[in-house]
Amino acid sequence: MRISIVVVLLFFLPACSFSPVPGGILPPNKMYPAVKDIMEVDEFINGYLMKDSAINIKEKRSSLYEQVFALHQTDRKQFFTSYTYYQQHPPLLKQLFDSLAVGLKKAEFKKAEIKKVQPGGNDSLLQ
Repeated sequence: MRISIVVVLLFFLPACSFSPVPGGILPPNKMYPAVKDIMEVDEFINGYLMKDSAINIKEKRSSLYEQVFALHQTDRKQFFTSYTYYQQHPPLLKQLFDSLAVGLKKAEFKKAEIKKVQPGGNDSLLQ
């Protein structure tokens, strides 16, 4: 009897995996990298391309967004539907942006560490 209960539990437990979002919505582990890349596209557009009047910003942004969606195996509709869902659920949105902030801090720390090593005083060939 105990063995049959264990077998039944082992069969049903994997099917009951918990997801904080419903089907059709990108889960946090897929939403995080997609949002991060979309933010980087916006930073690139706003920081560099806005200064170039020869570039159609709207087309360029759309093209870069499509590349991000392809990279993360999603599409525009699913991404923005998911983003709207996260906006309507503040605890999930907070968790997403907190994760992005932590990732940004880690990247800044790495960049600072690399700058500390680069100044050239450690290169034995230059001495």
